[in-house]
Amino acid sequence: MVLISGISWKIILPVAIVAVVVGGGTILLVTQSWGRAILEKVGFEAYQFARIDSWLDPSGATSGNSYQLWQAMKAIGSGQLSGSGLGNLQVTVPVQTSDMIFSVIGETTGFIGSGVLILLYFLLVYQMIRVTFDTKNEFYAYISTGVIMMIIFHVFENIGMNIGLLPLTGIPLPFISSGGSFLLANMLSVGMVLSMRYHYQSYMFSRDREDFSQVQLTPKRNE
Repeated sequence: MVLISGISWKIILPVAIVAVVVGGGTILLVTQSWGRAILEKVGFEAYQFARIDSWLDPSGATSGNSYQLWQAMKAIGSGQLSGSGLGNLQVTVPVQTSDMIFSVIGETTGFIGSGVLILLYFLLVYQMIRVTFDTKNEFYAYISTGVIMMIIFHVFENIGMNIGLLPLTGIPLPFISSGGSFLLANMLSVGMVLSMRYHYQSYMFSRDREDFSQVQLTPKRNE
């Protein structure tokens, strides 16, 4: 949303550089014992270190901190091309219906089903991007962009952490993970974007606003 607002690169570039340096420096400190001592003084907790450790070395503690990630990766890998079939789960993954729901999809439907799911997300995002470009209202464009990036971030983070690409976080998969409030928020967000398309959509029997303004209503005379 900041990028499409027309903000100067002189502001964005330094902020992006600082974010990359801070993120990379934090990961570097986590991998060093003396660095962890510094981060603990700042306020980092042991479980946060454990998530980074399981991300960098998922096979290091498969019965401990890396158990959830390791089982999810096993489940997705066991699905192979077509999966083991709906309802036929063979790998135990903790809290399957929430953050690790993609491991169930990967195991039961395989690469084909996972690819179809990602394609559906791409189609949804593509349609919302079209709405963003078609709208004539700048405020609508900001809202639509925010919704698009929210869904993209959730999909990328959730699938990424299930396959070991990103650290484990409590990010659910839109429209699939359990949770009524998250589902309601996603549906309201997409509904707002759909309403933006409705305002500028033309229909077969509709008349432009200028045509209606020229119509003069005359009272019907009683005969």
